[in-house]
Amino acid sequence: MQNTMKQKRWTIMLSIFMVVALLAGCGSKDEGSDKAAEQGQAVDSGTITMWGWNKAFYEPTVEAFSKKYPDIKINFVEVAAKDYLKKIQTSVAAGGDLPDIIWGEAGFRGALFALNILDDLESAPYNFDKSLLLDSVVPQLQNDAGKLVSLQWSVSPGAMAYKRDLAKQYFGTDDPEKLAAMLPNWDTFIAKGKELKEKSGGKTSMLAGMMDAYTIVYPQYPEQFIKGDEVDTQAVTSIFTTLENIRNADITAKLDMWSPTWNASYAQDNVLFYPAANWTPEFVIQPNDKNSDGRWGLMLPPDGAYSYGGTSLGIWKDSKNKGISWKFLEWFAASKEGGDLNMKIDESLVPLKSLFEDQTIFSSGADSYYGGQDLGLFWTEKVLPTMKSNPYTRFDQDIYNASSLAMQTFTKDPSYHAGQALENWKKELQKNHPEIQFK
Repeated sequence: MQNTMKQKRWTIMLSIFMVVALLAGCGSKDEGSDKAAEQGQAVDSGTITMWGWNKAFYEPTVEAFSKKYPDIKINFVEVAAKDYLKKIQTSVAAGGDLPDIIWGEAGFRGALFALNILDDLESAPYNFDKSLLLDSVVPQLQNDAGKLVSLQWSVSPGAMAYKRDLAKQYFGTDDPEKLAAMLPNWDTFIAKGKELKEKSGGKTSMLAGMMDAYTIVYPQYPEQFIKGDEVDTQAVTSIFTTLENIRNADITAKLDMWSPTWNASYAQDNVLFYPAANWTPEFVIQPNDKNSDGRWGLMLPPDGAYSYGGTSLGIWKDSKNKGISWKFLEWFAASKEGGDLNMKIDESLVPLKSLFEDQTIFSSGADSYYGGQDLGLFWTEKVLPTMKSNPYTRFDQDIYNASSLAMQTFTKDPSYHAGQALENWKKELQKNHPEIQFK
C-alpha cells in the first residue's frame, strides 16, 4: 500500500496510547462567511483553517475538494498528534483563535468535546441528520449533552487476529466462522484457554498479556457507564471480574503490550490470539511476521466486535467560516464522493449508512497472507454490524493509564482481585479528577 496510507493509519494507532504533551499555538484568522450562511446564501469561496497531524491525508483530499470547490482554500497547519489536545487547550485558555475544523482522535476526543468549543451539527446552519450515520458510531460523535459535534471519517472496528496453524493444531479448525462459534463468550474462551495450555504443555497461550485482554473487554461493555462526573462502579467491577477470571486461568503469556517481546511473539508459537483493528494487519501483524504466508486469520472475538480507535472532524463554534467549513466537512465525511475518496486514499471507513448498501465496493479480494480471507468484506460485513461503542469521556486517557496499572498488578500478583483493582483504579482517577463521583 501507499506511504500515505501507512502514515495516516500509524498515527491513528499511536493516538490511542500516546500521552498528550504541551505545545502553544495559533489559530484561524480568515475573514468569515457566517452572515451569508445565516441568510441562506450559497457560500462557495473563502479560506478554512484546519489543524491536523497528517499532511499525507490532506494533500489528495484537498486536491479532490478543490476540483469541486475551486474557490474554497484550506490552510492546513500541521500539529503532531501527541501535541494536538494541549495546543487546543492552550489556545482556549489564552482566549485565542482556533482552527475552523478541529480533529478529534479516539484517545483524547472526550476531553476535546468537554471543552465545549465545537458546534452542534444538527442545528443551523448545518442541520445534519445523524440518522444517516451507522448507529454504532453516533455515541462517539456526541458530547455529554447528546449533541452531535463531529463526523467520523475513519472508523476503526475491532476484532481478533489469530494464527491459523496453531488454531488448527489445537482446536481442529482454522476457519474464522467456526472459531467464532467455538468461542462465543469469555467463559468459553477461558475454558478453551485451559485446554490449549494442557495440550501445548504450557508453551502456547491464548493471549499475549492482560492489556491485550483489556483492549477487547473494556470497550465491549454494552451500556454507557460513565455519564458526566458519575461512574457506575458495578460496570467497572464486571469488567475487572472478567479480566480477573482470565488472569486466574493463566491463559496469557504475560507479555507487555507493544514491548519488544510482544512484537516478537507474532512470529513465534507462544501466543494464538491478539486484539486487532482494521489498521492492525498492515501496521502490526505483517511488520512483526514478515516471512509468513497464509498463517494469519481474522475473526469476531468473544462477545462481539468493539471500537478500537478512529478520527473525527468538528467545526469550531466561534468560526467565522462555518458555511464553507461545512461544505468541506459534509463533502468529506457525509457524502458518497467523500466516502469513496477515503476508501481510495487509504481504505478509511466513513460511517454513512448509504455507503454500505453495496458491500461489494469494500471487497479487497482474497489475501493469501490471511489464508485467502477478504479483509475488506470481513470488516464491513462481520465486524461493523456488531461493533459496540459508548461515548468518549474526558477521563479516557487517565482511565487507560489507571487500567494499565491494574493489568500490570493482575499479572504480577496472583492474589490481586477485582475489588482491589477497582479501589486502586478509583484512587488513580481522582488524582487528576477529584470531581468524579463513584456510585
